[in-house]
Amino acid sequence: MENQDRDDFQTLHMGLNVKMIATARDQFVHCRLDDRLQSVAEGNTSKFDFMPVLQRGDGNAHIVGIVKLDSYFEAPAPDIPVSGCYQPLHESYLIGADASILSFVIEADTRPFRLLVSDQGIVGLVSMSDLQKLPVRAALFGLVTGLEMAMTEAIQADDPDGKNWINCISAERQAGLRKRIEDARQKQGIVTELLFTEFCDKRDILIKLLFRNEPVRHREQLARKFRRIEKLRNDLAHANDYAVSNQDASDVCVVVRDILAMHRTIVQRIGEIAHLVRVEH
Repeated sequence: MENQDRDDFQTLHMGLNVKMIATARDQFVHCRLDDRLQSVAEGNTSKFDFMPVLQRGDGNAHIVGIVKLDSYFEAPAPDIPVSGCYQPLHESYLIGADASILSFVIEADTRPFRLLVSDQGIVGLVSMSDLQKLPVRAALFGLVTGLEMAMTEAIQADDPDGKNWINCISAERQAGLRKRIEDARQKQGIVTELLFTEFCDKRDILIKLLFRNEPVRHREQLARKFRRIEKLRNDLAHANDYAVSNQDASDVCVVVRDILAMHRTIVQRIGEIAHLVRVEH
């Protein structure tokens, strides 16, 4: 892959920052150390998973931690003070306000809330429930598109004459592909036939060409990961809910890590192919 393509893929990670999806500090719904947990949970009608905990001092309210509330959406909370169950502020809860959305998404299943910090202190809060917001959708769709572009380049690198890849997809898929190509030719819109393949076609081609020497078990694992990526891609493209529950959101985090790992692997394979071509010539 060209250096510029790699730079563009990395730039995408930084193009949308986490501040775009966070709740600003002046909009926090919060509680205090001396509040009763039962009352806080009963008043949490918006069902916030986490709530900042404040302590008053020196005339100002300071954030001292977070209380976890999702356990009490269906079950009653115990009648104890918030001070007895909150999670004190820790550096692992913090993230820069200008950090990329993906830097949050990658770890959101293990770090489901983060407090945004800037030179002004804590300025916002982001949590798993924010993964449904539009900037996240844009970041994820761009990420999947970047992967698909890398898949296309890898196939072209391995099969520069375009003689082999079409035999890697089923006869039914070939028929549909040839129809799309013929329609484009009639409109004088043909560029390269590979661009008329769909994500699932590229998946099958890539596994059968670039990973043809891998053990069957590894190729099957790759196919499963590609299918999960394709499902996320389709949900994003068709405006479907893709992170409506905490479990769905956690699954998205896993898929995002798979996309990044897959992209690194494909870029590496492209480099290996380019090296072999240089050696042969």
